[in-house]
Amino acid sequence: MFPVLKSFRCMLVMLAMGSFSIPISAQSPLDSVQHLHPVEVRAKRQIDRVENLLTSVQTLQAADLQKFHPQQAAEALKQFAGVNVKDYGGVGGMKTVSVRSLGAAHTAVSYDGILLSDAQNGQIDLSKVYLDQVKRMSLYNGQSPSIFQPARNFASAALLELETYSLPDFDSLSPFQAGFSFGSFSLFSPSFAFRKKLNARLGISAALRYDYVYGNYPFEVDLGGSKESLKRENSDVRSGNAEFNLNFLPSGKHRLDFKMAYYGSERGLPGAVIYYYKPSAQRLEDQAFFGVLKHTWQISPSVIQRNAVKYNFSYNRFQDPESLASLPVDDRYWQQEAYLSSVTQYLTPVKGLSLSGALDAAFGFLRSNEDGFATPWRTSLWFNVAAKYTHKYVEAMANGLASAFFDRVRTGPQPEDKFRISPFVSIAVFPLGNRSLSLRVYYKDIFRMPTFNDLYYSRVGNTGLRPEQASQIDAGITYVLPGQDRIWHLEISGDFYRNWVKDKIVAYPTTNLFIWSMMNVDKVEITGLDAVLRLGSRLGRSGLASRFGWDMQASYTFQYALDKTDLDGPTYNHQIAYTPVHSGSAQLSLAMPYVTLSYRVVFSGERYALNQNIPENLLDAYAEHSLGLDVRFQAWKTGWEIGLDWLNFTNERYDIVKNYPMPGSNYRVHLKCRF
Repeated sequence: MFPVLKSFRCMLVMLAMGSFSIPISAQSPLDSVQHLHPVEVRAKRQIDRVENLLTSVQTLQAADLQKFHPQQAAEALKQFAGVNVKDYGGVGGMKTVSVRSLGAAHTAVSYDGILLSDAQNGQIDLSKVYLDQVKRMSLYNGQSPSIFQPARNFASAALLELETYSLPDFDSLSPFQAGFSFGSFSLFSPSFAFRKKLNARLGISAALRYDYVYGNYPFEVDLGGSKESLKRENSDVRSGNAEFNLNFLPSGKHRLDFKMAYYGSERGLPGAVIYYYKPSAQRLEDQAFFGVLKHTWQISPSVIQRNAVKYNFSYNRFQDPESLASLPVDDRYWQQEAYLSSVTQYLTPVKGLSLSGALDAAFGFLRSNEDGFATPWRTSLWFNVAAKYTHKYVEAMANGLASAFFDRVRTGPQPEDKFRISPFVSIAVFPLGNRSLSLRVYYKDIFRMPTFNDLYYSRVGNTGLRPEQASQIDAGITYVLPGQDRIWHLEISGDFYRNWVKDKIVAYPTTNLFIWSMMNVDKVEITGLDAVLRLGSRLGRSGLASRFGWDMQASYTFQYALDKTDLDGPTYNHQIAYTPVHSGSAQLSLAMPYVTLSYRVVFSGERYALNQNIPENLLDAYAEHSLGLDVRFQAWKTGWEIGLDWLNFTNERYDIVKNYPMPGSNYRVHLKCRF
């Protein structure tokens, strides 16, 4: 049967099933995970051998992600220890991630080895990061253990790495995939993906997705002792993305990878819920495009080189027709960046010792329709040298990153050039010699540059800002049950860490609440413990018994993140805003032929909305419970999947960010076919 007819049949079946849906309530509309290798559910959990033993890492494979079909990267990250996801309202709100209380701007997001970038505000909104093409997502504290990567990838305190399907993965994937999701709050989301290995050396893939959600979920507001039930308004989202990939292997020594991606959205910003609540009329429009070309060259058996070039363009429009400043706001920003990278790795004659050198350059430009806007451009240079040594009983890695930043503006005072040297060193010991047990310690000193908004935003920017510095020390242990084909699997890890943040960049009000100023003032000391457990088994090693089993994973974080700014200040030794002392998650899955059942809970202890730990700023603890069902089967020579998610089924009412209520009980249905 022709693929077009098959796709049409898939969509007819999905639309027929979707037509019986009744909107009740829904989480964010953005995306659901795709691309699962098998058609039947296997009980055996696919665990990669622990490749990273030098820093702490947490990983979710496609098989892990499918259990709750997360709509966006931010939702999946809630399962990780040490992660604080800020969610401004559940549907249309921005979502950022802070790792070990270092702030969202300290977490870099890598997409197939190249960082996503936003020089304007310095942090990636994870509500815009789709997981359609992602086969693995990993969160590294400190940095990735690989020394064969761009210099810019070393320039952060934490790294979220997203890896997509590419050649030769297509050998095990169906060429076509059609999907349709619906659910609460009028969630509607069709998608289509195509992957094809044209010959032994050439593969292409493409994906399209559109999302719409009305977002009018109910919530309760406390009006001085009495509660009133309202509905969230101006929380609609329309978004979509398109991605195209080409993988070309002209010979055994060369590889070319080309990627183009587009994202666009138009959404309402519902605003904070306060006394005498009036729905916000603010709107946000985003458009972003980037293209990347990478060339990997195996120069010799001991030398490999990768060069990359990237162009990024983004457009943002913020509208507020009811601005408190009495004049309607219609701010528009255009940002462009050109990025070049070259990295070379050399396997030395000394057994187990490898060296690398990387040089990156980025040229960024931002303009706006604001009167008197500085119109800045930035030239950034990164140079990194690294060494890694691997032995049966020990592994060690060290690198030094040199960074230089040259900002220029069309109007206003010229900022100073900035230079920094950032070291990293790590060592891991394997007492048993087989890497099932590892002990590690690492140190990293890193910083983040002030963003264009920090430096040049109208009436707020401060061109004299210093980079925000962060020092990290980590000591950890990991144990993995040895053996490949085993009935039981076990992985347990724990990390104790200390972080120091100096010259923290914060905003302070000046003469009134509409004019703020950016300053370097805060000092923060962070002491924490992350613990992760993964445990499960199957009934047998082969046959029908291997398709029955269970899997459990749990994470826990203890964290004291204390303000050390002013010994005599009102917030000295207080827990910093939005950082619970206790938090974590747990998930239990039962696998049978064709069916997987899952239960998940994400909990957070009490935290404060401001650095002053007083009752008025206290946010209650919460626990969000969810259930998932995933069914897969074959029919008409087509692989089918039906996913059902009942999120927050206890209807817990809570805020992650104060005055931005999260949705209560809601559902999602996902229908997919592969052919």
